[in-house]
Amino acid sequence: MARARAMRGAGPAGRPQLSNRADRMLRRTARGLGVGILGLLSALSGAACKGSIGPDGQSQGTGSTGVSGSGNNSGGSGTTGTGTGHGGSPSTTGTGSTGGTGGTDPVQCNSIAPGRAPIRRLTTYEYNNTVHDLLGDTTMPGSALPPQVDSGLSLFGNDADDQSPSSLLVEKYQTVSETVAARATADTASLVKLGSCAMNLTASTEEACARTIATSLAPRAYRRTVASTEIDEFVALYKSVRALSSTVNFASGVAAMIEAMLQAPEFLYRVEQGTAVSGNTAVKRVAGREMATRLSYLFWQTMPDAPLFQAADAGMLDTNDGVKGQAQKMLDDSRSHAMVAFFFDNLLPIPDLSGLTRDATAFPKWSSSIGSAMRSEVQRFLEYEIFEDTMQSAAPYAAGSWPAILTAPFTFVNQALFSYYGSATFASGTNVTGTNLTKVNLNTSQRLGLLTLGGMAAGSTISSNTNPVLRGSFVVNKLMCKNIELPVGFTPMAPDPYSGKTARERYMKHSASDSCRPCHQFIDPLGFPFENYDAIGMYRETEKWTDKTTNMTYDTPIDASGSVPGVDGTAKNAVELVQLLAKSSDVGNCFASHWMRFAYGRSLAEGDACNQQTVGNAFKEAGYNVKQLLLTLTQSDGFLFRTAQ
Repeated sequence: MARARAMRGAGPAGRPQLSNRADRMLRRTARGLGVGILGLLSALSGAACKGSIGPDGQSQGTGSTGVSGSGNNSGGSGTTGTGTGHGGSPSTTGTGSTGGTGGTDPVQCNSIAPGRAPIRRLTTYEYNNTVHDLLGDTTMPGSALPPQVDSGLSLFGNDADDQSPSSLLVEKYQTVSETVAARATADTASLVKLGSCAMNLTASTEEACARTIATSLAPRAYRRTVASTEIDEFVALYKSVRALSSTVNFASGVAAMIEAMLQAPEFLYRVEQGTAVSGNTAVKRVAGREMATRLSYLFWQTMPDAPLFQAADAGMLDTNDGVKGQAQKMLDDSRSHAMVAFFFDNLLPIPDLSGLTRDATAFPKWSSSIGSAMRSEVQRFLEYEIFEDTMQSAAPYAAGSWPAILTAPFTFVNQALFSYYGSATFASGTNVTGTNLTKVNLNTSQRLGLLTLGGMAAGSTISSNTNPVLRGSFVVNKLMCKNIELPVGFTPMAPDPYSGKTARERYMKHSASDSCRPCHQFIDPLGFPFENYDAIGMYRETEKWTDKTTNMTYDTPIDASGSVPGVDGTAKNAVELVQLLAKSSDVGNCFASHWMRFAYGRSLAEGDACNQQTVGNAFKEAGYNVKQLLLTLTQSDGFLFRTAQ
């Protein structure tokens, strides 16, 4: 920051005069570097977000390329896609809600149909990872950016339709880039990490070293090859800033180049031009470094590493088989585990477990540390089942499959969680000591699979009282993709807490009204089975309730029966319910559709019928294996191609 202050003298209206000059240089340089991208963004606007880079499509900003503009891209009108013979291709409604609807005739897919290909901006998570891999910055600078917008269907912060940039975001990009650049050039040791030429600088070698650093950083920052003229622009910026004042040194000039890179559209956005497809002018193949970028941000949530760039440059990502082979390598790399954790953190109600508040009198065992441990329990459970499990512990489902996750008879706990849950939660004879999470078998009369873990039960409850409607809504909306929405202008009221001894009694009375019944007939049978778990995820068979008129306390047995729409049979509790959910084609299709939205960075629409059918059928044929689903995504038209417009 001392170097930044050295560039700023007193100016009109209190604005630093030297900073103004530096701003103009950065803007001029960014505009020169962004000529190609502006034309590309204009061409993509019909198939992508309708925001612009600066007002009227012009690059602007304070100090560099300002990313601003307004607009949106709807997910399409309310249309319904055709189902498949494999339990129904997910139907698409409104902005792309997805839910299986039963077997119908397959979609005829005789041509490449990638669907929309909106230009995508780096999410905060991707921004942090990319800055780390580019510059070694471990401070998570993206945390200073404005919160991301997640719609009801876009759970992952990466939907291009929700990424219209605001003026505040532009301002924060500038501020963040300044601080990141300052850290990257803070001292000689930092500069040497950017280029070994910075070790023994002289006046005659400074410019050449700046060019070396720009030549090293720019292709990685932009994730493409960079023309020599673009490097010339960066060097010109370096020289201009270097010449501002005798107090402006080599590090200041390099910092200016880094600031320009970090605010350039080609860093902030994942720009794709595609390559021509012989005999098909309607689509283009995503190949080379553009495909490397798609793969890297899917599996690692960051920029490609050197080996992946090398594979791209060698033409190894220009065929379907080449893409699949590289995807397999990336999925086998431990870096993919963080991506899977990120996906589930956004799909499931577990990120805020450590911040849950509960009535201390009613729940003295609850604490922030228990909430945090529960989140770790869910994450470790998922990591093990997807990446490590080789035993068929959830028969008849194969290890690593979505149904196995829903019905696995084990979990991971440390001593604190073991004591919290109590020994009755686990198989007879189980004991756990120490702080490490240890795999243990469950008492399957009480718990079975992901949805019955303590963190899931606590996270789906927003107060000290359980709410079967909220829990049922989670299953309906997030696991079955039915996306039941409240009628316009309708505000639901919680039932009178004294209208029944159990939640079932209270909510059945509440849901009996004509205005509530149409939705609750689907929601309630999926929520009541989880009443065996209280607001802190503890198992119970009775519910305590105090009559305020008599002050008498009742301990009433819980009726946890329920059912799954579209699946034969009923469940007497959550253990039986999750087994019904594991059989549901809607649950399988919904899970696949979440991954498609995550991979494509957009909502699904009518034009994705073939993508959904291809992915859904392959997912089923692979026994609903999660890793195979991710590989299948890389072989879909929506991942391999883009529209030519």
